[in-house]
Amino acid sequence: MKPALAWEPARLAHPWFARVADLVARMAHEPDWPSIAVLDACFAPELARAGMRLIEAEKTRTALAADGTIDVSSLYEVRIVERGEIPTRPHNAHDLLNALVWAAFPLAKLALARELAALQRERAAGRATLPTTRSPHHDRLAMIDEGALICLADGARWIFGHAIYEHAYAGELDVRGIAIDLDVSVEALALADARSRIDRELAGADFARVTRRGPGILV
Repeated sequence: MKPALAWEPARLAHPWFARVADLVARMAHEPDWPSIAVLDACFAPELARAGMRLIEAEKTRTALAADGTIDVSSLYEVRIVERGEIPTRPHNAHDLLNALVWAAFPLAKLALARELAALQRERAAGRATLPTTRSPHHDRLAMIDEGALICLADGARWIFGHAIYEHAYAGELDVRGIAIDLDVSVEALALADARSRIDRELAGADFARVTRRGPGILV
């Protein structure tokens, strides 16, 4: 297991964070890992667009209903969709950077969470434990969530996968992302407006259709 990463806000100045620099600036002055309450307050205006809030929670664990089958409402994506809550672990780089992407692309993240929640409900139905394998479609959606790179018509690339940001924070830059092709151009828009345009386009897209097949591309 990798050691936990220390809070070093200077790492968030890496060029890969340039397109979310305004969001990063809201938390970069914190002397230690921002609490989940602080993160929620920092990103509240953006999260509100998707009806979301961050809540402090340890790693999500599957709970059982009274009949011994999985309580689907305990599953991570289902909880997000049903309660409008994003379970977020404190002092955790992966979850903090997931919150950052939720702030950048709240509608697209919600659309993806809805697809994943539907798949999780199917997997859990009538079972006491989740299956050990996932469908190829489920795997691909999970890869998009963790490691997608949005490729626009103007040639620009925007990071969507929070694991890519985690690699950047850790100084690991030999990274490949799964490419999402969007036929839009945002080069003439201000940063926040550009993100909003991409967010709306991706939220309304068919993830399976716009995702490029193949081994991924270098970030």
